[in-house]
Amino acid sequence: MTDPSPPVTDPSPPEPPSAPTQAPRRRIDPLSLVTVTVAVGVLIAALHHPRTGMFVVCGGLGAAALLRLVLSPRDAGLLVVRKRRLDVVVLLGLAIALGVLAAVTPFPAGQG
Repeated sequence: MTDPSPPVTDPSPPEPPSAPTQAPRRRIDPLSLVTVTVAVGVLIAALHHPRTGMFVVCGGLGAAALLRLVLSPRDAGLLVVRKRRLDVVVLLGLAIALGVLAAVTPFPAGQG
């Protein structure tokens, strides 16, 4: 048996093909950059260059303070712990204290 009803057609015009959707871009969290820098500094310090390694760690903490200062809370990611001013003061304080200790600590000849 055949169906006597006519085929149903859609009266609306066909839709143009949509633009391909882009996958959301993944951003690197600033804390991961700081963590890598500090880890490299600790590794350098462990490989018989303690003063240089601690100065690298100081640079990482200073960079964390700078990033926390200039980035919005949304972009700063996991660097946001407290209010911006307190985070920057704590990070800079740690960087300065560690830098001073690294500078004044006497190391055996051939190290540092």
